[in-house]
Amino acid sequence: MQSLQLSKLESFYVGGEPRPHGHRLRGPQNFMQGAMYVQHMAPVTVAPGLPVVFVHGGCHTGVTWETTPDGREGWASLFVRAGFPVYIVDQAWRGRSAPDLLALDSGVDPSPSLPEVWSASLEALDLFIRGGDRFPLDHLEQYAAQLWPDFGVAAALAAGQPGLSDARALPPMLALLDRIGPAILVAHSQAGDLAWKTALARPDQVAAVVAVEPGVTSPGLDDPNFPDIPVYVMWADNLLPDGPVLSQRELAAARAIAARRSKVTVDHLPEHGVHGNGHMLMMEDNSAELAGRVISWLDAVLTR
Repeated sequence: MQSLQLSKLESFYVGGEPRPHGHRLRGPQNFMQGAMYVQHMAPVTVAPGLPVVFVHGGCHTGVTWETTPDGREGWASLFVRAGFPVYIVDQAWRGRSAPDLLALDSGVDPSPSLPEVWSASLEALDLFIRGGDRFPLDHLEQYAAQLWPDFGVAAALAAGQPGLSDARALPPMLALLDRIGPAILVAHSQAGDLAWKTALARPDQVAAVVAVEPGVTSPGLDDPNFPDIPVYVMWADNLLPDGPVLSQRELAAARAIAARRSKVTVDHLPEHGVHGNGHMLMMEDNSAELAGRVISWLDAVLTR
């Protein structure tokens, strides 16, 4: 494998705010909460164009985009090789974006309550593989080790839409765009909802959206105020017949929106001879090929 040459590798936090809490030993304290971790990689030779922000889905972190469970290059470095500066985030309240767990500190007074959480298990992979044969199952435990409890799913389930993003994830996403300027969003699953909301809130800062099996398509992409920007929606095969997420219904919704919006492209992989994928497209054995499809689309719709 050719070495990856970078002009910059850094990490930083955006968003969040200090919140006061009493402490029995240290007195009044201010704890930083709600910030989002960001990793930035820039290639030595940057092609003309915009940076890419990679946003992971539910119960995952930015590791989704960094590498595959069997050690192949992830989409982030493949995009860097194609000349894109990239930003990989851990959504607020997950991974390196620390959640509010002050209830675990016995000194905090009064002790706050622990937030509700939804965790993914090894067995949950059945939903993610979804009948496909491309996931590196011989590295299943390596994959499961990256799963992170999701503090937003409980609210989404209560709302009857499991694919909704955590409302606390939006403000730091907006703060990131305010810092780096216009960008392309590449969002997976639950993050599809976050991408739509980000574009609606910052229409001048989101140049394009790539939604990889978005957990929610409508409401979101069909909002009458959604900006007139290029959008690419990728779906694999073995979709459920009907349901609130990852279903033929969501694919049909994307097709209906594309029929009304000329800049929306729906790429249903089996229709183009690409079979066997499940939900974790960026980790499966043809992940580099799928990243290439996205890069080719971006080259076609945006000036680089």
